[in-house]
Amino acid sequence: MLVQGARQVGKTWILREFGRTEFPHCVLLDFAKDAELRGLFAPNLKPQRILTDLSVYLGVDVSLANTLLIFDEVQLCPEALTSLKYFREAFPTAWVCASGSLLGLGLSEQNFPVGHVQREWLRPMTFFEFLDALGETTLRVALSAAATSLTSIAPAIHGKAFGLFKEYLITGGMPEVVQLYGALRETRAAAFQAVRVLQRELVDSYLDDIAKHAGALKAVRIAAVLKNIPEQLARETSGSRKFLFKDVVSGRSTYDVLEGPIEWLVRAGLVHRIPICRTVQQPLSAYAEKSAFMLYLCDTGLLGAMLNLDPAVIHHYDFGQFKGFLAENTVLNELLCAGHGPVFTWRGTTAEIEFLLPAGDQIIPIEVKAGVNTKAKSMQTYREKYAPPNAALFSGLGSNQLHHGLLHAPLYLAGAHRFGTGLS
Repeated sequence: MLVQGARQVGKTWILREFGRTEFPHCVLLDFAKDAELRGLFAPNLKPQRILTDLSVYLGVDVSLANTLLIFDEVQLCPEALTSLKYFREAFPTAWVCASGSLLGLGLSEQNFPVGHVQREWLRPMTFFEFLDALGETTLRVALSAAATSLTSIAPAIHGKAFGLFKEYLITGGMPEVVQLYGALRETRAAAFQAVRVLQRELVDSYLDDIAKHAGALKAVRIAAVLKNIPEQLARETSGSRKFLFKDVVSGRSTYDVLEGPIEWLVRAGLVHRIPICRTVQQPLSAYAEKSAFMLYLCDTGLLGAMLNLDPAVIHHYDFGQFKGFLAENTVLNELLCAGHGPVFTWRGTTAEIEFLLPAGDQIIPIEVKAGVNTKAKSMQTYREKYAPPNAALFSGLGSNQLHHGLLHAPLYLAGAHRFGTGLS
């Protein structure tokens, strides 16, 4: 299995914990920490020779019969990545995992053992995982049950849940950020400020990696796109919303110029590209416009940090219509973490739906309202035009009910509801 994801989402920790709790032995090869390990894969990619040399080098018997073998930071040793194919062929019942950040990979399929490994994405923590991290497991269980059974949420419970959701809008789901916040939460103001400092350090580390691995000219364009996404999400537009290429980089700033940098960020796990559809018909990918899309960040906390949004303002939930883009980004991340996707968006002549979710033979429209005003004119327009059997509206209200095919649910339950042939 190959675990992919942006830096600092917890890939190494979760694999190490998996090995500690589920296997008698765990051997982790960190190609970043020990560069000498890379040489063990240079002569050839024969698994038995590699295991023998590893046993000698590490001074332990590396037997795959009862051991989880982990290749960490595998992007630094492409031969190790390629060797997964041969490990699968030679030891089909063995447990071999690899992890790596695409920020350090050449983003090429050349070294990927296609068809021989299970590829999984690790994303930042969800709201429910945030609750568990803060010790609010009882609340998480209650909210999950409410989503499953479509039962109402008591006002007091909704108040507590939404208060924690606002904290989550500030912290996002990067594990180190959530851990720091949990440790300092008793002094809320200090905790928020510490979180912002750490988030900015994470953003700086991403920019440093881009500069290091993408090449000079491409790195400038990639960094410019990344920095521009929060500004575009926060910008009020009178027309149809989409990512605008103009002025992202100096000089000729067009889709052709920025397509490569955008794809780099998407494959690095830092950015979600949501195609725009103006016609709703299966398959949606066939009706998506190549150069018309929205770009969102992988983590809402980083989005707020990049915009220098004061945590107190977010916590008071009093920053006008601009809170809408934070809610959108969070709902999208929740949907993707729940395994939904690919996700699209719809633009009509005078209306728009934030997200379209293919689910079986249905296309479910999902509208996001950051506040308590749920006059969903766009949803009404969409339903009149396409008559979907099921639709969803997530808002700041505590309503959690299905009425005439339209699910009304709180923002914090976006990842808890199931979207299949029906809604629950």
